[in-house]
Amino acid sequence: MSEFQAPNTFPDALPNPTVTDYAAGGWLVTALLGQFGFFIYILVFYAFPAVAGNLEAWNDNVLLNQPPVEEGKYADTFAFGLHALGAGLISVMGGLQLLPLLRHRMPTFHRWNGRLFVLLVVALTLSGYYLTWARGSQPKSTSELGTSVNGLLILTFAALAVPAAIYRRFDDHERWAIRLYLVSNAQWFLRIGGFGYFLIARSLGAEVAFDGWFFQFWVWGCFLVPIAMAELYFRTRYAGTLAIRWIGAAALALGAVLTLFGNFVFSSFTVQLIQGNVAAG
Repeated sequence: MSEFQAPNTFPDALPNPTVTDYAAGGWLVTALLGQFGFFIYILVFYAFPAVAGNLEAWNDNVLLNQPPVEEGKYADTFAFGLHALGAGLISVMGGLQLLPLLRHRMPTFHRWNGRLFVLLVVALTLSGYYLTWARGSQPKSTSELGTSVNGLLILTFAALAVPAAIYRRFDDHERWAIRLYLVSNAQWFLRIGGFGYFLIARSLGAEVAFDGWFFQFWVWGCFLVPIAMAELYFRTRYAGTLAIRWIGAAALALGAVLTLFGNFVFSSFTVQLIQGNVAAG
């Protein structure tokens, strides 16, 4: 069997996991924990103020580069709200799609959650294009184009994942769905990677500039690095040589450790922000 080819399986049968699958599962657990925290972050800073009718509170988020709520720009506010609140939903919905037990034991939930996930990520991508290109803040550098390229990958992977499921090409569907999940969560990767780097750099006594080399790289890396890790997983998962599988497993395990660290740093910042210990603005 080729190292690129998974065995033929059906959606009601769980394939025998390899060591690479176990490592990938460990990463997924850390990702789901972090994304649940990200979901709470979205609720506190966007959903709760919206329910209370206090949309101006969105402008207090220290991570924003441009105030989302401006007088008279109702379409912009609506697009931003859709984008922010939807990001919290897809951070949880996408991860649930990858859980084997849910996928194989609850196929109806898997199908409907998957359909809603795809519709939502497509809507978020289109709203993101509106915020980037139609709002008067078009990208001014190659790094700022990263978000638009990421959006193009989301639309492409969605267009490939859905037909594969419809025509029951489950191996192809799994690969495209994993890629879609990763690029759809680029903003989460951007945050945990950025905060993790910030803490490490400051701990080593280095100055951190948000226009420095790391952040210029990570605007692209937040979706290209996860895609590269997914390709490594695909190529080592069913490799005929056990050593190759272990190499893939080791890389994914390292990714899980880094993800856990980024989760911790970003979650700690979020708690401090909620408690008012970090100045907003």
